[in-house]
Amino acid sequence: MHYGEVISSVALVFGAGLGLGALFFPNWAAGVVRLMEDPDPLKPGGFSEFRATYGGLFLFSHLMTLVIIIKMPAVFSVMAALPLAAGWIGAGLGRAFSLLMDRERNREPGLIPVWIPMELIIGLAIAAPIAQFTG
Repeated sequence: MHYGEVISSVALVFGAGLGLGALFFPNWAAGVVRLMEDPDPLKPGGFSEFRATYGGLFLFSHLMTLVIIIKMPAVFSVMAALPLAAGWIGAGLGRAFSLLMDRERNREPGLIPVWIPMELIIGLAIAAPIAQFTG
């Protein structure tokens, strides 16, 4: 296994772990992203979003990418990893944009300055299989 695939695999296991945690512990996921379900009793079901998006989507998208990286030829590894890597990088850039543009709404930066580099690093780590083609 190429070192890029190893780096990517570690980042993918981390992402899948976040998803697994959110799937089984949605209150934890809600706290991490600092969101809450709609308190309006006329709008039930919003809590399922934590299990679905932060749980199932994270878990299975990262696991499927991991399986492809482990089981398929190198070119497929890159093709499978890049969309997910771009998503993480996009999240980091979106969070940086929020840090700059939403100062009053964010009140305090909290963990935003921590998550920006984390998301960028995770995105780049997931994209690491491309290193096989650079020499």
